[in-house]
Amino acid sequence: MSLQAVSVKSSPARARKAKLLEELSGYLKQYRYYMVASITGLPASVVKTSRSLLRSDGSLMKVVKNTIFLLALKNTGKYVEGIEEHLRGQNAVIFTNKNPFEILFFLDKQKIMREARAGDIATSEIVLPAGNTGIPPGPMISNFNKLGIPTRVQEGSIWIAKDTVVAKPGDVISPELAELLSKLGLKPIESKLQIKTIYLDGKVVSPKDVELDVSLWKNRLVSAHTEAYNLAFNAALPLPQVLPQLIAKAHIEALALASNAAYPAREALPQILAKAEAQAKALYERLKAVKPEL
Repeated sequence: MSLQAVSVKSSPARARKAKLLEELSGYLKQYRYYMVASITGLPASVVKTSRSLLRSDGSLMKVVKNTIFLLALKNTGKYVEGIEEHLRGQNAVIFTNKNPFEILFFLDKQKIMREARAGDIATSEIVLPAGNTGIPPGPMISNFNKLGIPTRVQEGSIWIAKDTVVAKPGDVISPELAELLSKLGLKPIESKLQIKTIYLDGKVVSPKDVELDVSLWKNRLVSAHTEAYNLAFNAALPLPQVLPQLIAKAHIEALALASNAAYPAREALPQILAKAEAQAKALYERLKAVKPEL
């Protein structure tokens, strides 16, 4: 092959790379943060759904070529020592102006379900519901039997006799189960982007450095609120949150004091009279026991 032919053939490739480099450099200038996510082994449907979800949240995700993205980082001054170790395998980059924690929290809430493949690890319990599978009797019956799923043939279809658990979290999906789940049109495997590193304030950090356990912090806030409320109540601090309860407590204590002291306050009179009546009846009963003629 002549040099001229090589030049003509390689020129479009160089043009595409130059265009990609310019595009990525533009995103790096436009957005404050970037996050590198591994997409190795992720089905195209999951990548597409993730991209759509992030776009709806005001961010952008692009599948990148590692070498070109590295050049873009150097061109825009967003290169950080050590970023190369995260640019291995197949990657996508999320560009965003939002706090990275918001993006992690957002992605964590999104459940993208896909079809099971042989060798997958079940992410949750997989249950086949009782009823008509729509699968005609034939070779598939042996799959049902091998997986221990009770069936019957009815109306020209295989019916599952009762709800059956076919996999628990952590179980490996067998080829037979993967085939059956596909035939049933079920998508039981939860799949999501795995964030590898985040560019934050001029350095790259691990996702665990910005992730928060929301349930843990929620419990801490509830506990702190309860402790603060108890402190204010027991110290009789006149705060709006505790004033109604403090006034109610003071009213009950004042009423009890007036009643015990037989102070004829209008609010205490019913209790004082009731107490006096009870004491008079008790005295009468004791006297009557001594002198029945009374």
